[in-house]
Amino acid sequence: MKSDRSRYKFIKYFLIICIPLVLTLTIVLSLLFDAHEDANKAIIEANERLSVQLGEKTIDYVFGVIRGDALYLAELSSLRQWLDSGDSTAYSRLTEDLLAFLQFRQLYGKVRFIDKHGQEIVRIHNYEGKPIITPQEQLQNQFELDFVQKTLALSERSVYISPFEPTIEHGVIVQPIKPTVRFTVPVFDSNNELRGLIVLNYKGERLMRRLRTISDLSVGNLGLVNEQGRWLLQPHPAGESGFMFQSQGTETFEQKFGEEIWSFVTRESPIGQWMHENGLFTYVKVNLAKIQNPMGGLNTQDSETWVLISYVSPKIIAANIAEYGRNLALAGALLMILLVLLSGIVANYALQRRRAENRLQRSELQFRRLLESAPEAILLVDQAGHIALMNSQTEKWFGYSRNELVGHSALQLIPERFHQAHPIFQQQFVAETGAQPISVGMELYGKRKDGSEFPIEISLSPLETEHGTLITSIIRDISTRKEAEIAKQRAQERYRELLNNLPVGVFRSLPDAKGSFREINPTMVNLFEAESTEQLLAHSFGEFYCDLAERKALMGKVLLQGYVNGEEVRLRTLKGREFHAGLTAVKKKDETIGIYFDGIVEDISVRKESECQIKQLNENLRVRSNELEAINHELEAFSYSVSHDLRAPLRALDGFSRTLLDEYADQLDQRGRDRLKRIRLAAQRMAELIDSLLKLSRVTRTELKWEVIDLSKLANEILDTLQQMEPDRKVRYTVQSGLIVRGDAILLRIMLDNLLSNAWKFTARNQQAFIEVGCNVTKERIIYFIRDNGAGFDMAYADKLFGVFQRLHDPHEFPGTGIGLATVHRVIHKHGGQIWAESTIDQGSTFYFTLDEKEII
Repeated sequence: MKSDRSRYKFIKYFLIICIPLVLTLTIVLSLLFDAHEDANKAIIEANERLSVQLGEKTIDYVFGVIRGDALYLAELSSLRQWLDSGDSTAYSRLTEDLLAFLQFRQLYGKVRFIDKHGQEIVRIHNYEGKPIITPQEQLQNQFELDFVQKTLALSERSVYISPFEPTIEHGVIVQPIKPTVRFTVPVFDSNNELRGLIVLNYKGERLMRRLRTISDLSVGNLGLVNEQGRWLLQPHPAGESGFMFQSQGTETFEQKFGEEIWSFVTRESPIGQWMHENGLFTYVKVNLAKIQNPMGGLNTQDSETWVLISYVSPKIIAANIAEYGRNLALAGALLMILLVLLSGIVANYALQRRRAENRLQRSELQFRRLLESAPEAILLVDQAGHIALMNSQTEKWFGYSRNELVGHSALQLIPERFHQAHPIFQQQFVAETGAQPISVGMELYGKRKDGSEFPIEISLSPLETEHGTLITSIIRDISTRKEAEIAKQRAQERYRELLNNLPVGVFRSLPDAKGSFREINPTMVNLFEAESTEQLLAHSFGEFYCDLAERKALMGKVLLQGYVNGEEVRLRTLKGREFHAGLTAVKKKDETIGIYFDGIVEDISVRKESECQIKQLNENLRVRSNELEAINHELEAFSYSVSHDLRAPLRALDGFSRTLLDEYADQLDQRGRDRLKRIRLAAQRMAELIDSLLKLSRVTRTELKWEVIDLSKLANEILDTLQQMEPDRKVRYTVQSGLIVRGDAILLRIMLDNLLSNAWKFTARNQQAFIEVGCNVTKERIIYFIRDNGAGFDMAYADKLFGVFQRLHDPHEFPGTGIGLATVHRVIHKHGGQIWAESTIDQGSTFYFTLDEKEII
């Protein structure tokens, strides 16, 4: 009977304790699971938005580069020369340039030039990384193809981007299927007449590999479809070419996911996301006509719209959540077992407490064990202030042994300055508290045996024993907490100091009718010319707007999209001064004050004034540029007029002199014939001077066309030509390979031709003539040089070297017009470089020059 009552009481205590704990644990686990599920979905949604945006940026970048290449080829100088001349040399150079381009750019499978009748003029294939020129007999007429018709209808500097298409040869699709995007540009000659088009076949699989890489890094699967919903890229590549063969019955996006989701994707919004019962769908529309071109100012026509779509199936979402649920369930089961065990222990303890009188010795032993296992230092102090009992944690923290503390005063554990401050050491503590337990959370410092101190917190309570009342003192080491509090306080001080030192106004305001301030920094006080922070806080933000309509529109924008960035408004200070301000604000929400705005205000009056000045300067510059252009046109017309007017009398002098020599030579003596020859030579030299002056004038007026130039190849061509003109001369020359620069091909050829011709001329008397072309590379720049071992010159006259008509040698000894080096100087100057020379008489000369080259891609 007694055993049954004990069992009933145990079950009662157990249920009273266990049921609330189990319910609480169940609720906490459920809340944790719900919170994790929401967080996991938010992370997946953000990740998929980032994936489609990264895919969009990838397409933007790749097609921007290709468009730039197509426009570059349409402006190729060798193509222009061939269109103007039509000779075989220009055609060979065009073929070489396109061959070099395709080898340099491995992005493309084919590059072609097609004339306006659709006939291929040049076609180069990229066969396994090696460009191959197609023989003339294999060139085709493709006038009937869609991309040819559309490109020929475009205006100058326009680009046509075709849809993904298979590669077709002689009307047959090349196998295996290689999806291709064609970038085509109409080509106009110098008379602005349409002559044909440049075609670049971009290898579509390169873009697909990049998009698959992005897809591999995300949770979902990234796909790409065209406007008809046919796959350009999907997780299973076997269906990606379905857009090319509609008859094969390949599954479209709408057929795979349903009309409802396809309608969501094809709506007007350029980007969207939908958590549907069939999964998470995230898309962004890629309109090829709106992709920004890095060259600027170009038109893209007849381009289609693609849709980048990321799909995460419900299974993947559930799998991400299920693992956490399993772990949470396992942890919950373990906690349930622990709670049941704890409830049983507590219930048993409550039951056994009734039998404490019979088990005092056992209880004391359990108490001591509990005391020793406590993580805090625990002391029992008698009414005289002596330590009666302590645990091992006290020994560890204070460095004393039990024998050194038990029976001794507790004052040795506290610095002297706290001896009278804490009730543990006051004898009246027990008398005042009586038998009621008390907990005192007072912070002070403990003192170790070695004299060092550390922050502690002590909780006290009286304990009635058979030996009298003892004071139980639980001591906690709060060093970590103190350090965290100090660090937090310092961080707050640094944050406040940073906020106060910012050169822009920082504020917090409410979205009410007035826009009341909640907080401001000192810069706001100065910005609005207030006498103090309190004065400015007494006003509202709405009072400082010059136009309340601006504030209303800005408030609506913040509430709608959650933020504004750099909005320009006009504000006035408390003293009535108006100024332009840049306003940035973000909407936030707090449980106490509700919705509020945090933002910054910057005075941009100086910037606005500068913008106005710059606009005016640009307008003045445009007017001046138009005036200079008109003057240049007049100078050009004048130059050609003078050239024509001077050439006529010179031709007459030369012609009549030649007639006299041919018909009346027998009637003239030796002196007469000599005089006529001198007249002819003077007339011919005058004609050469006119040609040189016109060439110098054209160099000055020519607009640079930047392109990649092989300076080594150009120098070898010029030296080979000079050798062919004088085959009897033995000249040894060397040209350093790999001299690749960017500049105007025509002007740089003129510059090299003059310098190498001079070197060839001034080494004529040297039986072992030598010419060298190379460069010296320094940290700052590349210095090119042309060195010879010819006649040289006196460095005392080096400052006159590059002047017009300046000669340092007798014209009978070394013929020339004295304009060549002036032309060289102007070419180098137009390229932003410098030129100088070093020479010793009869030992040769070295001409150095630099070029301010644009970046070689």
